[in-house]
Amino acid sequence: MRWMALLVLLSGLTVWAQERQVVPLRYELWWDERSFWAVGRLESTAPGDAKVLTLTEPHFFTGKFADGERLFALVKEDGEFVLYVDTDGDKDLTDERSFRLRQRGWNRVFGPIPMRFRVNGKTVLRHLGITVDLDRNGQPMPEFVISCRWRGTVLWDGKPIPITVVDIDCDGAIGEDDQLIWGEGQEERDLPAVGRIGINGRFVRYRVAPTGEELVIEPMQVPTATVRFQGERLRLMMDGEGGNWMLEGQNGQLLAPIGEFRLMGLELSRKDKQGRLWALRANAFGPAAPKLAISGSGATLTVEPLQISLHYDRKGAEMEFSLDIKTANGMSVSDIMVGEQRPPEPRLKLTANGRVIAEPQFHYG
Repeated sequence: MRWMALLVLLSGLTVWAQERQVVPLRYELWWDERSFWAVGRLESTAPGDAKVLTLTEPHFFTGKFADGERLFALVKEDGEFVLYVDTDGDKDLTDERSFRLRQRGWNRVFGPIPMRFRVNGKTVLRHLGITVDLDRNGQPMPEFVISCRWRGTVLWDGKPIPITVVDIDCDGAIGEDDQLIWGEGQEERDLPAVGRIGINGRFVRYRVAPTGEELVIEPMQVPTATVRFQGERLRLMMDGEGGNWMLEGQNGQLLAPIGEFRLMGLELSRKDKQGRLWALRANAFGPAAPKLAISGSGATLTVEPLQISLHYDRKGAEMEFSLDIKTANGMSVSDIMVGEQRPPEPRLKLTANGRVIAEPQFHYG
């Protein structure tokens, strides 16, 4: 009997461990080829309380980080841009070394630049990069580049799921505006670093620590109802009372919390009569985001028929045309795939006096 009681106790502890997870995350250098964060205004003089070197035609700018601002000075030496950075936050560039451009993937970047911040009472080391382009007047335009991430593994339904955390705004701390990438490849989900998930009726809340050291996942009990849709799979990004939700459902049904929500994004896949699998992505922001009310009796999500609008703009002697595609509930379509490929780009036929004068082709993007 004692052995039986012990087994029951261990079984209960295992179930709880599987439900609530504290996932350690490891920090590593990594260069993101897609994400950039614009810096502030460039000035010809440094702030009055800063100590600087004697520099020729410098461009000063500041960046806001987890524990305050840092000062940067961009100058040209021997025809190449050189960057000085206040890495320790003492507003003194005279004791700092310079950084020179290095090739990182498709970009030439200053970095990795090591910087220490105070986050939640801890001193943490972070790395960032800065790339520089020139505007039409030849003036430099610096941008922050994401150059670090955190990685770990979540156990979900008994399977290990890789996760990646990215400091999107490059401020050295992880918050709601940063990114949690759940899974890889076809199963990748882009989520905010703080939020709630409901996948096939299982609901959890999660939060990445501001230091990036860990991800905590906790089970949730919520009143739910069924959202009906036409298709094989649906993924919803919703915003409501208490924060964000990412929900998934299959085979025409998605289990969702009851309440009033704003639809921020959706991904829908379904087969046509020929058996081809179509995938649609759409999003909405701010006041343009449609509302979705889910009552105890459930709700129906309708995205078709798609609404196509033709826009044009005169530029001198030329006309520029664009297509705006929206779902039936007003979300902007960002991508359409069929069989893992985009459908052929549409054409526009222009006629005058019954004669075709042009057939321009639209391009994605």
